[in-house]
Amino acid sequence: MAKRTGDATTGGRELLAPLGTLVALSIPFFVLTLASAEATRDAKLAAQAAGGVLVLLGLAYGRPSAGREPAGRGARLALGALVAFLALFAASAAAGLLRGRDPLDLLPLLPALALFAWGATRPGEESAGRALALLVGCGALTGLLAALQRFAGLFRLPVEAPEPRFFATALIGNPGDVGASLVVPALLAAASLVRGERRLAAALALAAMLAGLAAAATLAPLAAFGAGAAILVLGDLRRRLLPALGAALLLLGLLQAGGVLSRVSEKLSSGAIDELTTQRDIGVLAALETIRAHPFLGAGPGGFSADFARARLAAEERFGRRLVHRSASAHFDNAHSDPLTVAAETGLPAAAALALALGALLVPLAAAARRERSPGRPEGLPAEALLASLAAVLVLSLANFPIQIVPVSGPFALLAGLALARVGGSFPLPSGRAGRTALALLALLLASGAAVRLSGGLALARVENALRLAPGTSGATRGELVASALVEARRAVALRPRSATAHLALGSARAAAADLPGAVASMERSRELEERAETLLNLGRLAIARGDDRAARPFFVRGVWLFPRLAAAIPPAGDPDGVVAEVARLEAALPSGGAPPPPPPPLRLR
Repeated sequence: MAKRTGDATTGGRELLAPLGTLVALSIPFFVLTLASAEATRDAKLAAQAAGGVLVLLGLAYGRPSAGREPAGRGARLALGALVAFLALFAASAAAGLLRGRDPLDLLPLLPALALFAWGATRPGEESAGRALALLVGCGALTGLLAALQRFAGLFRLPVEAPEPRFFATALIGNPGDVGASLVVPALLAAASLVRGERRLAAALALAAMLAGLAAAATLAPLAAFGAGAAILVLGDLRRRLLPALGAALLLLGLLQAGGVLSRVSEKLSSGAIDELTTQRDIGVLAALETIRAHPFLGAGPGGFSADFARARLAAEERFGRRLVHRSASAHFDNAHSDPLTVAAETGLPAAAALALALGALLVPLAAAARRERSPGRPEGLPAEALLASLAAVLVLSLANFPIQIVPVSGPFALLAGLALARVGGSFPLPSGRAGRTALALLALLLASGAAVRLSGGLALARVENALRLAPGTSGATRGELVASALVEARRAVALRPRSATAHLALGSARAAAADLPGAVASMERSRELEERAETLLNLGRLAIARGDDRAARPFFVRGVWLFPRLAAAIPPAGDPDGVVAEVARLEAALPSGGAPPPPPPPLRLR
């Protein structure tokens, strides 16, 4: 009896990591909260973290898997470069924490590392097939739902949709993330189809995901899928070219039905390339300024968004033109390019080490794919499917941020681990009792960090909801809403004291409660952590509320310079027409050596 109990316990431990992989890859597709976009991303990260916790516990207490010695130069180089990247990442994180960065910005790395390490083990290779099959199923459901939302008007979420494609949210949140999340499962389905495995299921899944890509109508995921599909087709051009052309015609038809091709043609013919790319040059130039300012260790993980306003203004001075988004749906404060973001946040040496690790992994993987073209079915996931999927995500990363999109980062990490195992390497895991304890503590850290981050995100969402409802109420009802907002905002700040968004929410709640000194203090703390146009607008409003219209002017000018649409929110006492005129004068002087508006002075109460 004791032996059977021991066997059952051991068997349960061995299931931890495979079960965690299933959770980490699938649940993020379906976790959604309508409270806010930030809360949705925190919820998806929490779901991935739950799977990562199980994977870490499985690595600690499951069936031991001795690490293989790297069998080739590529595996050794990839591992060495990865270890160098992690060391530089840790140094950058430490420097960022000393500069006031939020430690929870480091959290997304942990579940990705857990999935990567698990994929590089023998049990991870053996169980990957089921996890990836589930991933394809999740992608098919997501693609079908996005297509129905966009083209049939079914199951739409209550979201703002400046363009029809913004209805294609599925349960992901926005069309850009939907398109990115479909790239890897679509390529896995295509790889299964070209190998003749489960043809009907693979064909149906691929068709659903192509419809989803067309519904999302974002160019970076389409280009990424095209790059991965090209790798699959080139693997056997004679037999795969005609089916690939058929799939391409289907996708083109869907894109034409969604108006994507006509929109691209119109922008190209008019020379509006910046509109077609949603002015991604702004993020690129800002990232380059952050890299210039912090070339060795970067601004710290998560630090680029905090540095974005300064970096954007520096780029404007350097190039003599104002870098402002014209589209109502295209305002962002990131580079939309993961290589640049990694360099800006962790420094050029870390970015070079990561690029070397990926290159050292892909080159032997391409050689393995060529070897597998000989007769005989390879064991596990074919190298060409790994190569196509990883290369596609790297293409996607050039004009997107897949490392921040949970349904992309998890699959990519697992596939990278599988690729490392395929070329003869494994991730060095701690062993013995001390090693198991370390992995268990890491799992505890991941679980607690994800819970704190999710709790903080939901608290912020409740603050936003209460403050949105308060202006339309009066009396006791309004008092209750404002009191609730204060409680939730204080909770958010307590959970994430280094979050600029949390302090901004607390400042807004204090302003609604007529606590001007407290509101100013919270807003200034938020601006100290991360400058945002919304924070500047609020500081200007607070200056007017205390009767100092003159002190409000610099805040309004700088806020409208950063985000022109905020001019409509300036109160009449702030002279919105005068602010717009001053911004126009500053912009006209910029090409001739003029500078962007100087930072406004701190708002001090008398």
